[in-house]
Amino acid sequence: MPAKSAKHKASSKKRVAKTSRAGTKPAASQPILPASYGVRTTSKSLLDWEWARDRLIQSQNYVIVTVYPDGRPHAMGMHGLWWEDVFYFGTGNTTRKARNLARNPRCILINERLEELVIVEGTAETVSFADLPEGLSQQSQKKYGWPMHESQDSVIYKVRPTKVFGIPLKQFGKAFTRWKFD
Repeated sequence: MPAKSAKHKASSKKRVAKTSRAGTKPAASQPILPASYGVRTTSKSLLDWEWARDRLIQSQNYVIVTVYPDGRPHAMGMHGLWWEDVFYFGTGNTTRKARNLARNPRCILINERLEELVIVEGTAETVSFADLPEGLSQQSQKKYGWPMHESQDSVIYKVRPTKVFGIPLKQFGKAFTRWKFD
């Protein structure tokens, strides 16, 4: 992957600052892993929350994992927006993920870059179009070429994270980080 220009890095930071919740950062810690994994994370080597947030904002594609009524996992690729530390996406009312979330709102969200993996555990809830954050629909237009819109055949969800894991493949043995949200 080509190196990012200084201008691109600056615009990424500007986007991150614009979308962050005022003064709110989740608590970072080392995940509990078997000693055989060789992970030697210290508080000094933990990733900063900005690392995970940037990868969630920059992803074009995500995978969401929901649960069938019988307990089996269901994974599906999709688009969405990480905005103010919440993930927003729309889907049809009758899709498997919508039906699963109606029964069990707990889900997992995964970014597209497995070498800089971010896994979000969270809870999904429906949100009306009128209650979307200002600028979110325009960001969808910019990112994907279409705005978020209201439809009687679809539903909009927001996924509030409860726990997030950052797993940078090249730094796995020292920077594996878990963030917990209140």
